[in-house]
Amino acid sequence: MKFPYSLAAIDLDDTLLGPDHLICTRNANAIRALLEQGVTCVIASGRMHEATTRFADQLGLDAPIISYNGAMVKRPPSGEVWRHVRLDAAPAAEVIAFCAEHGHHLNLYLDDHLYVAARTDWSEFYLRQTGSPMEVVGDLRRFAGSRPTKLILIDAPEVTDGLLPVFRERFGSGVYITKTNPEYLEFMNPEASKGAALEMVANRLGIARERVIAFGDGNNDIPMLKWAGRGVAMGTAKEHVRAIADDVAPPYDEDGLGIFIERMLEQ
Repeated sequence: MKFPYSLAAIDLDDTLLGPDHLICTRNANAIRALLEQGVTCVIASGRMHEATTRFADQLGLDAPIISYNGAMVKRPPSGEVWRHVRLDAAPAAEVIAFCAEHGHHLNLYLDDHLYVAARTDWSEFYLRQTGSPMEVVGDLRRFAGSRPTKLILIDAPEVTDGLLPVFRERFGSGVYITKTNPEYLEFMNPEASKGAALEMVANRLGIARERVIAFGDGNNDIPMLKWAGRGVAMGTAKEHVRAIADDVAPPYDEDGLGIFIERMLEQ
């Protein structure tokens, strides 16, 4: 059957990627089957752009990549930037100072470089999860006054759970704060969202909303799943994510993305 959508936006972690953080054969074959039908397949990830390109290369994608939870849209291999919204300098400086003073590990993303103060257990944890290259530069307060694309405070889930309402009360609507993993507390420009980025990509490509399908599993995928003509949550997504989706695919760790696409193509 002809696939009924022209644009497919696909989250990486716990959607396209398996528990080993790699693309399984079944998922890869399903994406290639979409490409053969002329579907534009867009990676939409919370990761930095440089940590997504290897997956686009593996699948032979030449579409723009949505990264940083929608704060950036960049097209490889030209490097043309379609969208880049940065965190304001004042709240960024506050978060940087807070982490330095209280001993929390912080990832600082500036101009698509990841800076950390030191190698820690949490930096190694993040490296294992994403493979993102990082630069150790010492005290991150040297970046006060800059406008990073994103900040991630990484700590035990109970710590990030406790800090989430504190920072939301402090910054209000001036900063987009979310948890994409139990250990990650992320800070971005309030205009950053996968939904806004996907809308911009679809408009630029001349593809109507009704012709867009999106796949994801996390809190940061909700805007994208809501905006797309058809939002598909992975079976392993939390209940509130599945509740807003139009469909639910099998679990990501059972090649759920590939299975769902295969079923659509067989109808």
